[in-house]
Amino acid sequence: MNRRASIREAAPYGVATEASAPAAGEDFYRRLIDGMRCGILVIERTGRVVMVNDHARAILELPEPPLRGAAIAEVLADHPQLAQILHDAFSMSLLPNRAEIDLKSRSESGKTIGFTISLVPGPGGAPTGAALFFKDLTHVEHKEEQERLKDRLAALGQMAANLAHEIRNPLASIEVSTSLLKRRLPDSAGERELLDKIIAEVRRLNRTITSSLEFVRPVSLTLAPASIRAVLDDALTVALGRRGRPGIRIERTESRELPDFLMDRGQLRQVFENLFLNAMEAMGETGVLGIDVGTIPAPASGTTPYRPAGARDARSAFDAYAVVRVSDTGCGVPADHLDKLFYPFFTTKTHGSGVGLSMAKKIVDSHRGVIDVASRPGAGTVFTVRLPMTAWASVETPA
Repeated sequence: MNRRASIREAAPYGVATEASAPAAGEDFYRRLIDGMRCGILVIERTGRVVMVNDHARAILELPEPPLRGAAIAEVLADHPQLAQILHDAFSMSLLPNRAEIDLKSRSESGKTIGFTISLVPGPGGAPTGAALFFKDLTHVEHKEEQERLKDRLAALGQMAANLAHEIRNPLASIEVSTSLLKRRLPDSAGERELLDKIIAEVRRLNRTITSSLEFVRPVSLTLAPASIRAVLDDALTVALGRRGRPGIRIERTESRELPDFLMDRGQLRQVFENLFLNAMEAMGETGVLGIDVGTIPAPASGTTPYRPAGARDARSAFDAYAVVRVSDTGCGVPADHLDKLFYPFFTTKTHGSGVGLSMAKKIVDSHRGVIDVASRPGAGTVFTVRLPMTAWASVETPA
């Protein structure tokens, strides 16, 4: 075999060599196929590869361009089911059209592709090859799974709400009956202490159920322009009234006066009130509660192509985030607890329902903001809240 022949046989699709330089017409169709936004894999009837475009290589995670003439079983060694489907295409009376298949991938979650197979007719009409056209549907599948999960969570939330209502009624009856029984006992009776414990536990259960109902209830925002400084003032006043100590010092810093922006003032006050109370509880009798307010530029957001007129989401139009950092000099949070802090009903306190931070996250998420936490044992904790500074004018302005 001479050098030119060996080059012709070894050259992968898409690489022009001295011996396989394409004609002008062939080069046009080759560029057309390379420019297509789907994976294309073509085999001969003998099961030998004719071509694989770059998009197909990326989806199938092939490390190198396969050689022309390579056996499809070897090229798709990691995807034998797909190779078998291509082999069987020549004997099928009804070819797969818009079918889906799960493939292995480097990620643990795997990969889903949607594909169509077409036969390539020869001069006499008999098929001489088969072409596989496919796209990666993994992202679409994940979105659909998220929607299904959202539906299941909504159903679970409704069930929890119904269950909570069913539990509250007998709890109320227990509390009333216990209170009536307590009145019939003399003040010196030792049993009154036991009844007080029953009443206290019933009330604790009732508070937990109330918190559960608040959590499963969808957040409904009443948006209006407001000052973040005023929200923080209100939240701090309430927190100091409930847990303030003479040894707790407040340090507030604000780079400049922030303009009013759209928010639900009452619900955000609840967020910061909860953060302030948690910080004071973590510090005990002495410490420093830090409140730092500033802004950061908003990252450029992607645009949706072909958006219909009037479909613009006005709340996505903002140039900066308001950033509020709430820090304390308390005992800090263990590393293995950090990723659970926003879980509903997770708490390390001896009292409390563990719903406060999960509700705070739910409210911030509803504002399309972000809440984050950083902490080390013995070094205090910092909660960071970022809120989009959407102006009222941007909502009133038509798209």
